[in-house]
Amino acid sequence: MKVKDILSSNTFELITDKSGLNNKIIGIFASDLLSHVMGNASESNILITVLSNINVLGVASLLDLSCVIFSHNIKVNDEIVNKANELNIPLLKTKLPTVETILILSKMGI
Repeated sequence: MKVKDILSSNTFELITDKSGLNNKIIGIFASDLLSHVMGNASESNILITVLSNINVLGVASLLDLSCVIFSHNIKVNDEIVNKANELNIPLLKTKLPTVETILILSKMGI
């Protein structure tokens, strides 16, 4: 599955440009503690978080994550969106809480 495939659901809103939509997805990792993400997430995972911080992109880039989804309708500032566009890291957001986001992605086959 690729990032563009999960956008078929009205649950997710793409907040960056379309670069990186062909990134391959292999699994889901949800955490709001970046050190935990760094130590436990795997390449091509989706990161689900409420942490709207530029450091999220550093971790996503370092681990080569497929995309970042901000749950709970978190507001993401323009600095983060612009940097994600530079790094070709797709950012998505959803109004759903983290656990419901995971369940929907699981039902989609991730």
